[in-house]
Amino acid sequence: MTKSPAHPTKDANTVSRSSSLDSWLYVFVALSGIGYLDTFGAPEEIRVFRLFGVVVAVILILVGVKKAVGWLGLGRRASETDTETTHHSDSPETGDPREWIETGFEPSIIVYAQSVLVNFQPLVLLRGTLLQLLGGLIAFIRHGGTLPAPDTYESTTTYHPPFSGTWTVINGSPDPDYSHSWNIPRQRYAYDFVITDDDGRTHDGMDVESFYCFDEPVLAPAAGTVVRIKDGHRDYHRTNGYLDPLQYRLTGNYILIKHAENEYSLLAHLKEGSIVVSEGDEVSRGQEIARCGHSGNSTEPHLHFQVQDHSFPYIEASLPVQFAGETKLPDSDQEGATWVHCGQTLAPPSSSE
Repeated sequence: MTKSPAHPTKDANTVSRSSSLDSWLYVFVALSGIGYLDTFGAPEEIRVFRLFGVVVAVILILVGVKKAVGWLGLGRRASETDTETTHHSDSPETGDPREWIETGFEPSIIVYAQSVLVNFQPLVLLRGTLLQLLGGLIAFIRHGGTLPAPDTYESTTTYHPPFSGTWTVINGSPDPDYSHSWNIPRQRYAYDFVITDDDGRTHDGMDVESFYCFDEPVLAPAAGTVVRIKDGHRDYHRTNGYLDPLQYRLTGNYILIKHAENEYSLLAHLKEGSIVVSEGDEVSRGQEIARCGHSGNSTEPHLHFQVQDHSFPYIEASLPVQFAGETKLPDSDQEGATWVHCGQTLAPPSSSE
């Protein structure tokens, strides 16, 4: 892939600063790890390196505060602006390109407090923070300090949208400022998809079944071999921004498919009991493999999709990929783009529907 993402983006200096922050974050994690080598016989003075762990914690707290402020601002704008106005706010001057989308998220102090507390649940803390940090460091090292980027990585597989009909990108972009999770290598180029109606709403009620994407078919994005599936995680009954406090897998129910050497697609938050393939199965592009659900670390029903370079959890790096499909911004005639960004809609190519 040699083309730059066609999207209202920040300048190259912004991208450089984001990449630089990631680099230093993993350096600090590595340095803090040195501080624990005294348990293996190293001099006790080496414990001073543990202070770098404090730096990592401060960085994560600041990033978390920044995101919380963004969530509060988005929630406030959604409550102050009527649906018709937000539906037409797709220009970069209006702020977030997702402003036209009305999710089930209901901002409140209780919702934010609950989301913070869930992150201290032992399994979430282990998998969501510790393993992702350690795995990110490993991914960073595996790629020689430079993670895959849109202008340098070229996919060997043509990926179609993992669904039929038109869905909306609620999270995800090759642009660092609109990335799903830029500071987490395994989710840097991930996407979250939902279905919206003509008014930009993702639902017509607050129970799980009222969300348009819930229980909709999830399709294989390309031919490949199923290498891992996980099922049995419940679909959380709350949909207004609360996280499942009893979650034990961030991805909930998921399927991992190998499409080529070092190219795997992950489809997550699937509906419990809906997976219809088994490990070792060969699947074809467009084949139904499961149903969209609300399992794992999910605030409302949606489909999480990413392409990654490894099958082992946490140490993989996500890969920037283009979609063979029709994508556009709301109220725009822009179609045929292959890079996909949050705020856009995405549908399979007309010839494949």
